[in-house]
Amino acid sequence: MKKLLLSLLIATLPWVAVADARAGGERKSVGKRVDCDITVGDRDAEGNNLVIAYCDWQVPVDKLKAAFKNVADHDDYLSSVVESEVLADGRVLQVHQADGISDRQITLQFSDENLDGGGYKVSWTRADKQEPLAEGRVDPPLDDGHWLVRPGKDGVNKVEYSLRYDPGGRVPTWIVRAFQKGGTGDILEEMLAAAKKL
Repeated sequence: MKKLLLSLLIATLPWVAVADARAGGERKSVGKRVDCDITVGDRDAEGNNLVIAYCDWQVPVDKLKAAFKNVADHDDYLSSVVESEVLADGRVLQVHQADGISDRQITLQFSDENLDGGGYKVSWTRADKQEPLAEGRVDPPLDDGHWLVRPGKDGVNKVEYSLRYDPGGRVPTWIVRAFQKGGTGDILEEMLAAAKKL
């Protein structure tokens, strides 16, 4: 997200509608990056799209699980996350940063589960209890998402990244929409690189 404005301007290419059986309905493909198809759809009442990226990554499942689960270090390898502190009660205080807008601060509740067949999923949502908002930061009202991996064939594993995010404050809708391609692509690339290093 640090390079948000550039990513957003580049990302204003036309979207192509595709029928996507994986998500159970019509989604729009907004880009491809690091063997991932980035799609949007299922817009909520407030206009927030559900972004889902479907990836084929040739990285061992254990390394992907470790990268997804290691929330305390997300600020070390995700450029949009400049702070990720695990609090004493297990909640996670995160600060998200992007050029041209104020930092976003949110306290998240993470959960994880092992799936049948050796898969793994880590999910997050806005915690009921939020930490005091630091001066100059904006509180995003919505941050729901997950990372999911399922073992595939020949060492190529199926990875899914999902996010529905409302930055709050006064961010033009076109910027939010445009980030769904460029910013999501950055997150995917950075997470893949982190997993490969583990």
